Amino acid sequence: MKLEQLLLFEHIVIQCHDNPDADAIASGYGILAWLQEQGKSPRLIYGGKQPIRKKNLVLMVNCLDIPIEHVQELSEEPDLLLLVDCQYGERNVQPFAGKTVAEIDHHKSKASAPSEWKEHRDNYGACATIVWDMMCRAGFYEEERRAGRSSELEERLATAFYYGLYMDTGRMQELRHPRDKDLRDTMEFRRSQSLLFLFQNNNLTLEELTIAGKALSSYDHCAEHRFAIVRADRCDPNILGVISDLLIEVEAVDTCAAYCMLEDGAKLSVRSCVRETRANELAEYLCGGGGHPHKAGGFLKESLAAQEYEEAYGQPIPDPAEQGIHRLLTDRMRRYFEEQDLIYSGTGRVPDLSDAPLYRKLPVTIGYVRGADLYPAGTKVIVRMLEGDLPVTVELDTYFIIGIESEVYINTEAYFLSHNVPGEAPYEFHGEYAPTVREAVKAVGVESRSLKEYARTCVPKGDSLIHAREITRRTKVFVDWSDSYMLGNPGDLLASRADNPADVYIIRKDIFEKTYERCTEEETLRHTEK
Repeated sequence: MKLEQLLLFEHIVIQCHDNPDADAIASGYGILAWLQEQGKSPRLIYGGKQPIRKKNLVLMVNCLDIPIEHVQELSEEPDLLLLVDCQYGERNVQPFAGKTVAEIDHHKSKASAPSEWKEHRDNYGACATIVWDMMCRAGFYEEERRAGRSSELEERLATAFYYGLYMDTGRMQELRHPRDKDLRDTMEFRRSQSLLFLFQNNNLTLEELTIAGKALSSYDHCAEHRFAIVRADRCDPNILGVISDLLIEVEAVDTCAAYCMLEDGAKLSVRSCVRETRANELAEYLCGGGGHPHKAGGFLKESLAAQEYEEAYGQPIPDPAEQGIHRLLTDRMRRYFEEQDLIYSGTGRVPDLSDAPLYRKLPVTIGYVRGADLYPAGTKVIVRMLEGDLPVTVELDTYFIIGIESEVYINTEAYFLSHNVPGEAPYEFHGEYAPTVREAVKAVGVESRSLKEYARTCVPKGDSLIHAREITRRTKVFVDWSDSYMLGNPGDLLASRADNPADVYIIRKDIFEKTYERCTEEETLRHTEK
């Protein structure tokens, strides 16, 4: 769905869910501002029994002058009822009528939703990101359009979007999609720092402070793997971030998870302070979550936990379920560390793959960008792609390689030229998100550069040979060109260059199948005899 489609309607009502949070308010405000700029006169409303009472949200609405209305009924059925951050028919959505119903949401689609006008992106961390992205695509932020509006409106929108994302991603700790990170970075220098400081420092009540103190007084600690788990009483998910931030500062704790039970499962906040564990990857393992390498989170559904509990322990999950979920999380955390292999590429401690099958790279067109064409040598940058953010130091011989799934690899110039035939034709990108690069030391407020604008095509040479075998355990490969690691799951390939056995790395199974073919026995024998 495109925002321009909304202009077909005259009488438009934008509806947030009952008891709207910062993300819902920001999303509705963004749509409202866009429609007003198009000459429309929409209303922004929410239903439910209670008006907005939480101090930080009252401040947000008043300080940003957001005209949101608490209503119990609509005197006239609108031509368009547009739901933001929610879906029609949900328990927390008052069922107002609309001649046409549309939805913009970042939660999973509900089959019962009657609307055929949908923009559902459940891989986004906040609905505010979807609205901002739709506004960008509609040209709202183009320079000629921005010149005609007040800087005050720009700042209010930036502050609302930033705060909506901040609150719905656990203080920016559960950013799921690259566009979430783009919104954070873009709005960081446009938003009002003083207002955000005010909102953020009116977020906790004295009761929530007591919850945090109680949780920290009782924790489970595993000395062998240096992790801790703590359960908090039911609370606002942001309180979990406060608890886990304190817990990770303990000298005996390298990773931790704080959780509380909500209506249909457990909300988690995850932390890591060591290179060997990314918090976002640990959160994904524990509950399908995500976020930042140091701060992440997620949600473990009670129904899924009950099923896994019965399969794992041969009995129904206890009542209340939190007892069983605590056991599940503790066991998962322990298995996470016990069921993985760590490999440090480029050292003498790598596995010998010389007896693994030999494969040749297929001549599939890919893209390349010379790092020094973007930044001076020595610049620390962040490469952003769907798989996550990759920290890299640009050297004179650094090349960014864009693979068939828009994944980015780093090559030296010598390796790149010896294994590829570079061309001058522009590289055509067809994926969901084009990789970008920005300076790491000033990542906030600094404009990113899209690799597709600089990329040219190249074709691998037929003599690019590797040894590879499937892995059966989660495997982390640490490389010298990044502070992070390459992660492989069972079924992915552990590979080493035939001409450099110490250069070990991970290739995703789906990518491997599209880019490599197995050498014949004769070719393998010739290579062995060299």
